[in-house]
Amino acid sequence: MAGDCDFILRVVAPDLDGYGRFQIEHLGRIESGRNIKTEIPMQKIKQSSQMPV
Repeated sequence: MAGDCDFILRVVAPDLDGYGRFQIEHLGRIESGRNIKTEIPMQKIKQSSQMPV
């Protein structure tokens, strides 16, 4: 991604409702965060349950 982002945070959530709760309860409480932009992929690009360490 390029453009108006200061940083990118990749979030793993069980579903869209879980992500919505995370956004409201955690990201929305950050005082210095003026804008939150969410992009949700419409298809799976890679199927793996492993997280990089």
